[in-house]
Amino acid sequence: YTGDFEDLSLNFEVVEDNFGEHRGAELIPNGRQVPVTANNVLRYKNLVADYWLNRRIQQQSQAFMRGLSDLMEGEWLRMFSPDELQMIISGSVQPIDIQDLRRNCVYGGTYTEDHESVQLFWKVVEGFDPKQREDLLLFVTSCSRPPLLGFKELFPAFCIQKTAHPPEEVNSRLPTASTCMNLLKLPAYTSESDCRDRILYAISAGAGFELS
Repeated sequence: YTGDFEDLSLNFEVVEDNFGEHRGAELIPNGRQVPVTANNVLRYKNLVADYWLNRRIQQQSQAFMRGLSDLMEGEWLRMFSPDELQMIISGSVQPIDIQDLRRNCVYGGTYTEDHESVQLFWKVVEGFDPKQREDLLLFVTSCSRPPLLGFKELFPAFCIQKTAHPPEEVNSRLPTASTCMNLLKLPAYTSESDCRDRILYAISAGAGFELS
């Protein structure tokens, strides 16, 4: 911004819109009366960033850390860098290995690995690009990254379950998922193109439970 900061009528206060109710938080004592100028704008930007990233969520962050400390020693967390900790919690950044996923998949609802619809599913998924594979994993498990030590460590195991639909309807039905159980509910597709189209639609729709 190259103009006069005072023309912006900013002061050392952050105003939040909380469901239509405007609530102010002063960044410094009596900040409501301190205008932002060219001389103090850098301090203002730093204080605004500190407010949104630290002060505003301080209570929630402290509660989270208290709960986390009940499960593990805080000193253990300091052993890891931020990237390493994210990898432990969220999974590996490596590409998804479909063969590893297939080896560690379980089946339900009369499905077996040799079932025609299951074979169609794996054929379709093997043709997915990396982004589509991530979308599929996110759709079923709520996480787009594979486990750090491979899918043998995924709990519960990735499961494909047959749905109960009349034969004349299966190719028009969408797959659904129960992410809490890592469960993909897959109609017994008989057409590869229908299988691919329905899966891609489901995993890219961005829908929740209403997809069912």
